[in-house]
Amino acid sequence: MATSDSAAALADRALADLCEDEQPPAPADDQSGKPLGDRLVATAPAVRKAAYLELAAILGGESGPPDAEAAAEHADHIPRLLADRAPLCHEGALDATVAWLRAAPAEAVGAAAGAVAKALMEKHAPGKYQPKAIAALLSLLRRGGAEPVQSALEAGVRSKAPKTCAAALKASAEALLECGAAAFDAGPVVKQLPTLLQHRDKSVRDAAAALVGAVRHWLGDGIFSQLKGVPEDRLTALREAPLPPTKKHLLQRQGSSAAVVAPPPMAMPPLDLLAKLPRSKGSKEPADAWETQTLSDKWSERKAAADLVASLLEGQSSLKPADHGLVLRPLKRLYQDANVNVAASAIKATGLLAGLLGSDFSALARRTAPALLEKGADKKAVVAEAVRGCLAALSTGSCLTLAE
Repeated sequence: MATSDSAAALADRALADLCEDEQPPAPADDQSGKPLGDRLVATAPAVRKAAYLELAAILGGESGPPDAEAAAEHADHIPRLLADRAPLCHEGALDATVAWLRAAPAEAVGAAAGAVAKALMEKHAPGKYQPKAIAALLSLLRRGGAEPVQSALEAGVRSKAPKTCAAALKASAEALLECGAAAFDAGPVVKQLPTLLQHRDKSVRDAAAALVGAVRHWLGDGIFSQLKGVPEDRLTALREAPLPPTKKHLLQRQGSSAAVVAPPPMAMPPLDLLAKLPRSKGSKEPADAWETQTLSDKWSERKAAADLVASLLEGQSSLKPADHGLVLRPLKRLYQDANVNVAASAIKATGLLAGLLGSDFSALARRTAPALLEKGADKKAVVAEAVRGCLAALSTGSCLTLAE
């Protein structure tokens, strides 16, 4: 026992004789002393996670002052962080990305925007940390990454994986509510809403319905004219659903009461009608294939051509300047069609065109009015009703004066 005590005393004395700055060797997996750049690409996920969180703090986090110099220095790391396969690292990667997007210079954001948007949408938005992924996408949108974000969300909506599709729809809705229709073009996604509102997966249906609400904030009820094929009971539910509040127009408080403030209405981007109508491959003439369809021997194809124009114009707020006489002339020819349904469809399409062009339709209106008045005597109710609607559009749109 004494021998054992003596050995312990000798060991203590020997340890006391060591220099103060001499330390025992560090464990093999302790990399805390290595540069941050090395730890960001370390093999151990736990080391990378700690490094990601440290980077987020250096860049300014969610509320601190952004460090543009550090953001520029670590710009190359951001896409690699987002591509990290270890689930342990995902939240830290998103924290670092959000902080980097706040601090990074515009040129650095632009250079990485494509890779960042793709990774956020494909890897993170459908996952556990969806709110942070969507926050990063919106931050990228605000920092000038509209085109990459738009592309990533459109690709996500087209995904066959319900989680990815629903996440892309949710992100699209939040982009509209937070940034507005001027910053985010929901048009390409809106075209897919009729199918998505009837998707087999409930999460996709719910996210599509939420996007309809967001679009209504900026474009009004014109959105419903684009939901062709959706069951009427579903459309009724969408119309009756309360509008979601926007981030910038949430509440106007007066005393103890609060009222939701609707944002100012925003018009749809002008429709390029001629570009939307069928055109022959290699042809330099706009809408030539569509005009050929108006000459078809089959009345159903002639009616479909007129109905196409009407469906494109319904719900629109303006038209891109163009020679719309190229559309009106074939429509006018159909006024005299032997099939009353074809004639009615052509006249209806003319009224919609006149309503959108307003006074710009005046020159065309003077050439159209005589043919319309002639059809006004038609005994078929479907034609007479279409004529009345068209003449009303000509009058209210200031296309013609009473004297004319």
